[in-house]
Amino acid sequence: MDLSLNNLKTFIKIADKGSFSAAARHMGKAQSAVSTAIANLEIDLGVELFNRQGKLPVLTEEGRVLLREARQIANSCHFFLERARAFEGGIDSCLRLAVDEIISQKTLMDILENFGKTFPSTELEVLYGVLGDIQTMVEQGRADIGILVPSDMPGPSMPNKLVSHIAFIPVVSADHPLAKTEPLTLHDLESYRQIVITSRGGEREHESIILGKQIWMIESTCAIMDLVLRGAGWSFLPTQDVAREIEVGNLVKLSLFLDTVEPLAPVYLIWSQQRQLGLAGQWMLEELSKIKDRHL
Repeated sequence: MDLSLNNLKTFIKIADKGSFSAAARHMGKAQSAVSTAIANLEIDLGVELFNRQGKLPVLTEEGRVLLREARQIANSCHFFLERARAFEGGIDSCLRLAVDEIISQKTLMDILENFGKTFPSTELEVLYGVLGDIQTMVEQGRADIGILVPSDMPGPSMPNKLVSHIAFIPVVSADHPLAKTEPLTLHDLESYRQIVITSRGGEREHESIILGKQIWMIESTCAIMDLVLRGAGWSFLPTQDVAREIEVGNLVKLSLFLDTVEPLAPVYLIWSQQRQLGLAGQWMLEELSKIKDRHL
């Protein structure tokens, strides 16, 4: 049995308008055409949808239940057609984004919220990683666009754009012995555990800021933060992430002997050459390019 979408829409319109004649006027059809459509639908379904004994048609119990299904079918068909038109107009059917987990969640969520409003038809997949994980996902075709904070700049074969920097500071919990040691020496740091970020590919932070001899390598900045708060060691963490904890006294910034300024990690935007990005992909590239103007 092949159901007619037009007959289903006629069924819905009669139920909404309350009569065959009102539905016909609203649809710009003859009343006889509306009556025929419902009669054919009832034949196809083998169910009477309206009780026609009174002045106005009244939904039968079966008709009332099937009306809900008819609305869902009509809505699905509408979404189906709108999505097809969007794809025909050059909007990506899907977009895969790989994000370094050190990127501010608020910044990312603001962008994704606007993306959903602008491109409701595009399916979105967001993947997380650290350091070189992001470039690997883009190179292997697992992601179309990546935003990353690498240990080194992306390779020359990978299209990329430097979009911002993230500042890091060395911190330790307020009750850790290092918090009470001043001035700090290299020996002091070597005596306590340093916790550094690592990727699934084995990368870790730049050697210039790995100062301890007791090293823990963790794949998550959030986990590192938790361990530092628990007194398990010290670490270089993003200034934005630790500012509040320092303010309330849970963390202490270490005064190191380094002659350089606080480390700044570059934030790169990369994208795949394996497929051409549509309007949604180009929009995402543009918004991520403006990430320097947002709070990271």
